[in-house]
Amino acid sequence: MTTLGVRPAFVTSHVPTKAMTSLLELACTNAPRLGAEGILVLPEGPTDWDAIRALNVADDLPVLVAVSSPRNIEAVRKAGLIPIEVDPVEVAIAERITLALIEAVANDQLRAGAKIAVLYSGFEAETLDSLTVIRLGEHLERLSSRDLRALETSVPFETLKAVVDVAVEIGREGREGKAVGTLIVVGDVRNVLARTHTLGFDPFKGYRRKERNLRDLRVREAIKEIAQMDGAFVVARDGTVEGACRIIDAPNTGLTLPKGLGTRHWAAAAITAVTNALAVVVSQSTGTVRLFQDGEIILRIAPMRHARAMKWHDAETEPPVVRPDKGRDGG
Repeated sequence: MTTLGVRPAFVTSHVPTKAMTSLLELACTNAPRLGAEGILVLPEGPTDWDAIRALNVADDLPVLVAVSSPRNIEAVRKAGLIPIEVDPVEVAIAERITLALIEAVANDQLRAGAKIAVLYSGFEAETLDSLTVIRLGEHLERLSSRDLRALETSVPFETLKAVVDVAVEIGREGREGKAVGTLIVVGDVRNVLARTHTLGFDPFKGYRRKERNLRDLRVREAIKEIAQMDGAFVVARDGTVEGACRIIDAPNTGLTLPKGLGTRHWAAAAITAVTNALAVVVSQSTGTVRLFQDGEIILRIAPMRHARAMKWHDAETEPPVVRPDKGRDGG
């Protein structure tokens, strides 16, 4: 990773500042020499996108812009730049960069092994003052749109992405300083509910469907809070949470899992073996997120801690059978 800095200058108008102009020109001029295949801009405050487009001296170099509002998305697109839609959440700059890059790769706007120059506010608020060249292989190992989209036959891509996002957040952040593990079962709701039973309390019961959808940031925050309780979440194909604090009743006979996985992982394998659902498990001990389908692990995501990005891996294959009550993380 190569990082360059310029003296910070506050953005006070819609016209790009001298600092931003210098950075963008530097990025456009040197990107080919550095092996970068594009530029990612994380804007701070109102920006004249046409002026940004005019500064791109390398016309064949794609300029991606991380934006959250529909108005800015349309403005970026009209200026001939490439909008990357990200959630409007308050997170550290390293995570903002990571989330934007993940979105770009997932949408096939960047390839997983590419280099990209990133312009962002590294020192002063509302100031684009830093330029970093990132090789995506260092931050998004083995991540590609194919990894998620290959599962769309069972669960729509947007729903699966929302579930994975909240699971990774739980694995990375925990809750109130404590590590948290959880299980989220997605799709084939009728059969899943028939093979689970409630613990007697469902925090989502009584709410309207639109108040229970995972794409709502408030619902995602509620899930992170409720994840501290026992039991699994059940989520429909459209992202609606149909139940929480539910115990899986499916049998685990004939299943094989890697060593050290606890009861949550066995429950995920069991429910996906007898239904068409997917299951996403967050390990309490490591924060690792695993996706299950047809009783097997299909993806493993290492936790993104200490400003490290999410990494997608092929599942490790260790055939020894482990009793469900012998797992190290208790699920």
